[in-house]
Amino acid sequence: MIKVAIICEFNPFHNGHKLLFERVRENFAPEQVCIVCIMSGNFVQRGTLALISKYKRSEFAVDCGADIVIELPYPWSASYAQSFARAGVSIAENLGGIDYLAFGSESFDENYIVDCAAKITDETFESELSRMLADNKNTAKSYAELRCEVFEKMYGRELSRRPNDILAIEYVSALKLLKSSIKPLFIKRYNDFSATESRKYISLGDDNSLKSFIPEEIYEKTLSAPKFSALLPDEACLLFLAYSDAEKLSESPEMSYDLASRLINASKSGRYRNLTDLLDAVATKKYTDARIRRALNFAFFGVKRSDLLCKPGYSLVLASSTDGRNVLREFAKSSKIPLLSAKSAHNKLSGIPAKQYEISEKADFAYSFCGEFTENEGIKPYIKQ
Repeated sequence: MIKVAIICEFNPFHNGHKLLFERVRENFAPEQVCIVCIMSGNFVQRGTLALISKYKRSEFAVDCGADIVIELPYPWSASYAQSFARAGVSIAENLGGIDYLAFGSESFDENYIVDCAAKITDETFESELSRMLADNKNTAKSYAELRCEVFEKMYGRELSRRPNDILAIEYVSALKLLKSSIKPLFIKRYNDFSATESRKYISLGDDNSLKSFIPEEIYEKTLSAPKFSALLPDEACLLFLAYSDAEKLSESPEMSYDLASRLINASKSGRYRNLTDLLDAVATKKYTDARIRRALNFAFFGVKRSDLLCKPGYSLVLASSTDGRNVLREFAKSSKIPLLSAKSAHNKLSGIPAKQYEISEKADFAYSFCGEFTENEGIKPYIKQ
């Protein structure tokens, strides 16, 4: 059995994701492939809450061809590209027995992605990037912008800014740094289907337009699934900021002292009664919307920079097919990190993994206030018969 991992969000699951499964299976004898999805929990990389809970999204993925879905926990699920990719690859590596890591890319240029991955992990590049980040002349530039500038200056070619290429480069970099035996499997990314467009049609209640984006087998389930707001409750966040200290707040990932001060001052000004308006007012070219949302969430849940630097010490099994259950039994023997079969199994954790679970559980608890959370979700993994 060939085991192929996919690091994903499925926010929401759409036809492009189903097509990815099909393309993966086309590379092998389909019946000999086990697709293992390492999927973001209830908070995603854009710094927002997932539109549909992790339990429902994992169910939809298995209904559409995945064999196993396990969680990429918070805070890594809601982190910047490098941290997101390295955490996902770490889980894949620690499972033991994963043969390939599959991912889409817009360029679909294997040599370019591998070359970029080698260059951004080179000590010379990292040293020059650190020097430029410390230069006061660059304080108005975002990390991503400055990184691309340094890359182009050093190597005379562009570092892709397309989202799937960015992640592809980070995945290959992570595999290289871990000296992993997992092979990258490049899949062409098409723009026919979009998670952003899917979320838009769901929020507008435009079921006719949505129908062309969502697989037929989960269309009705997607419509009826409880939906969650994109941001944490306004009042909670505004009060949290108003009573925060900038120095303390700046201990959180992606939160500089300057950004912390801007957020606190905006919250205390009394001009903003909802979080969206406040974030729009604070955003700049350097402080993008996604970065601010991620930084605010990290601070809200007490995440420290050291927490993100650690690798995930556990994962939660969310769903599987009948065949996937057999592979899970193999992982139970080979995995170097605990695979929790249900939320109640977290009592088996200790030390750093136990602390990691507490942070993720805190985020899930807050998530439950932002939509119609079903209490019996997570009692046991969804199994497609």
